[in-house]
Amino acid sequence: MKNFIAFLIFIVSLSSQAQTLFVSDVDDTIKLANVKDLSEAARYAFDDKSRFLGMNALYHQIVKENSDIQVVYLSKAPEWFMGRTHRNFLKNGNYPAGTYIGKTEYDSDVHKITNLRKLMEEHRPRKVILIGDNGEQDADIYAQLAQEYANQGIEFHQFIRIVYNRNSFVEWGVALHNGQTGFVTPLEISFELEKARILSYSAVETLVKTLVPDFVYASSYAAEGDVAFPYFVNCQTFVWKWDDSLQRFDTMKQLKLKLTDRCRLKM
Repeated sequence: MKNFIAFLIFIVSLSSQAQTLFVSDVDDTIKLANVKDLSEAARYAFDDKSRFLGMNALYHQIVKENSDIQVVYLSKAPEWFMGRTHRNFLKNGNYPAGTYIGKTEYDSDVHKITNLRKLMEEHRPRKVILIGDNGEQDADIYAQLAQEYANQGIEFHQFIRIVYNRNSFVEWGVALHNGQTGFVTPLEISFELEKARILSYSAVETLVKTLVPDFVYASSYAAEGDVAFPYFVNCQTFVWKWDDSLQRFDTMKQLKLKLTDRCRLKM
């Protein structure tokens, strides 16, 4: 009987483990927030509709192609202040179902890393996808987590949206760490996940066909709604490294030109 109970406990523990842990920040990663400007941040605080174009489509493709996945939206915003807005945003924006975790008992410095460690121990994933932005500490926290689990054979895939320019006297973006990929659109993430065999070619092709025209013809400085390039984004430190996509998808040439112009990139 004891052996049978132990077996059941083992089976239950396995069922609670996700092969892939997928964690996304909210503000300035998928939701327009402009956290570096207090007056503008107040403007977006209760806006539960304005979002970065195409991120929901990317997230749905990731979930669709990875059935054993745990989706978590991890925010540093206080639960009492932003929890309701963020949950409404995820619903209004048609994001995949997942667990939302806002800041409650922990202070700003340890909230995210503490909860990430808990998620790692709870789900014991083989792969971890982390998506954030360079406005606050996402890059540092994700790098710290990957370092802490470096000897456990876990694949870490870290993506940081380039929202703020590190060289500006007004906007200070956090520097990326080795192993992290900066992005401006969800297409860059899709190419990297395809290389990692987390997304298939057909999934990437679908995203390219669906999203590239919207990005190419979108306003370069929009403020509300489904936004490709928010007016407050300064992406001069973004590094383009997907020229192979230009050969596979004709429309990507137009997107690269758009990014070069909007971000004032030197090619």
